Amino acid sequence: MDIKKAQAFLFEIKSFKQKLEIHHNDSEYIYADTYQEWIKEYNDLLRKYNTLYELDVSLMTYTSADLSSSKKTARNVAVDVFIAKISELIKNIEDNIEQTKKEQYEKKIMPHQMRKCFKLGSECCTLNPEYKRNKAFIAMPFAPEYADSYEYGIKPALSESGYEHFRADGELNNKDIMCKICFQLQLCGLAIINISALNPNVMLELGMAYGLGKPVIILKDGSTTQISDLGCIEFVEYHNAYELHQKLYKALNQKNFL
Repeated sequence: MDIKKAQAFLFEIKSFKQKLEIHHNDSEYIYADTYQEWIKEYNDLLRKYNTLYELDVSLMTYTSADLSSSKKTARNVAVDVFIAKISELIKNIEDNIEQTKKEQYEKKIMPHQMRKCFKLGSECCTLNPEYKRNKAFIAMPFAPEYADSYEYGIKPALSESGYEHFRADGELNNKDIMCKICFQLQLCGLAIINISALNPNVMLELGMAYGLGKPVIILKDGSTTQISDLGCIEFVEYHNAYELHQKLYKALNQKNFL
């Protein structure tokens, strides 16, 4: 459906309805010839509607039952029903326009991107991140005790497997931290989530990664208690950076994410 044509037609039929309502409210009687002229106008609009939507909606018929006993004026109830029909048609057109807009909008949002920004409330991400299949997003605690697992475990395993990587604290700019994380999560082809110490920020990033449909590899050190809600999900458990490197490299290449 051509939205511009539909909107132009919507304006035309709304104007027609407004004309009828004004006349109906301001006049004590609607004369029969005026009522007939309205039906003719409405049927002309219906023909346009049928052409626009490729439909075959029946035209409105004029009968003596629509008239008063004198046959000189239209019955008020007939005019009310007529205006109600026009209102129903307007509602159908408005619904069709909104549905078409929604379908066209959905096609514009790439599958790797947010449908709605949870911070701004805007439809989709205004930054429009481009997908990078070989980029991995890393979520983990920033505490010093996890530095070795990152430097000697995660980074080399990713590099040796052909991945670029991103970690939020490794990029200095003025961008809001959650926007930075969300942007990088959207564009990445894989998320590496280290849930060691059960950091709440990391858990949020894990949920966002799953919500975006990203392939996820969960890491956990041996001292962190397993979460029952994640009990059915595979994870890589490690006790030192060397073991993490070996296991993560194996997981990356077994799954063949690239």
